[in-house]
This record gives sequence, C-alpha cells and structure tokens, in this order.
Amino acid sequence: MSSSATTDQPQRPARRNPHLSGTFANMVWSTLAVAAMVLAFYALVVRTDKVERPSVDAHAVVEAERKATGWPLAELTGLEDGWGATVARLAPGADGLRTWQVRYVEDPRYVAVAQTAQASPAWISAQVKDRRAAGAMRVGALPVESYVSGSACTLVRRGPDLTTVVETGETCDRAVAYAQRLSPALR
Repeated sequence: MSSSATTDQPQRPARRNPHLSGTFANMVWSTLAVAAMVLAFYALVVRTDKVERPSVDAHAVVEAERKATGWPLAELTGLEDGWGATVARLAPGADGLRTWQVRYVEDPRYVAVAQTAQASPAWISAQVKDRRAAGAMRVGALPVESYVSGSACTLVRRGPDLTTVVETGETCDRAVAYAQRLSPALR
C-alpha cells in the first residue's frame, strides 16, 4: 500500500459544536422560559404585608422594675386595639443614668416614654433629639415643656421624683392625650 491512498480519501469536515447551531428565535424562547420560571417562583414565595414586631408584656416588666428600683415608673393604659409594647426595659441612658424606656407601636404611629431620676441637661437633650422648644403646655394641671420637629412632638415633665419624657411622631395635642394615659399619672 502506498501512502498516496490514504491522502486521496476525502477529509471529513470538522465537527461543529451543537450549542452554536441555535437561532435568534431559539434564544428568545429560552429567555422567555427562564423569565416564566422566575415569575412562577416569585409568585410562590410568601410575602408579608406587615412586619411583625416582638411583643413585650410591658405591665409585667414595669411591675418588676418598680419593685427593684422603688421608682413610680409609668406605663400607658387604655390604648386602642392594635397598639402593642415593643420595648420595656430599664437600661443605662445618657450620662450613665438608669432610664426606664417603654415604647408602644401601632403602625405607623408610636409613642415612647422615658423616665429617670435626677435628670441631667445631657439626658434631657438626648431624649429631645434636637427638636426645637415649642413652649409650655399642660397635661391636666401639670406644666410640661414641649419640643417639636415637623409633626413630631416630645413632652418633658420634670417631676419631684422622676423626669418623664413622652415622645410621639404625632402632634403635641396627641402627645398630651398619651401623657394623660400614663399610669401612675404624671406628678
């Protein structure tokens, strides 16, 4: 056999990659199929309409802290349905002062109460959060200082035992209404 016999045979063309034989229409259909699968997965995922906040038994916490400190710590009573306490604690605050904090939320509204003994100017400033002074108001017969920023209001009552701060994202009239629901009442 001669070597010329092998060279005379026609050579096979190089094999094409089967993945490169797609058309533009096939690419569009593939993209639509993937998009449909993503949309189907998105439709199956559970989404909540409302973020659940952890609930706190503010009454039980305030009772325990009243016994531990001897302070007449306040809590809000008589709030409408939907309101819930999300924070109730005695923690270090500005200037290292022990601060009673309780916060109630009914989305999007909130009201927070902070109390401490022998409040310093720095502690009050930390509670007021750069809101501007809006003058004196009354909660019942007691004078309180009011501070505002937009529609948000903070009331400060410097009492004989404790300084009490009531903060809300609502008007000062609503803040006064919340302050009237404190138990024990402001002194």
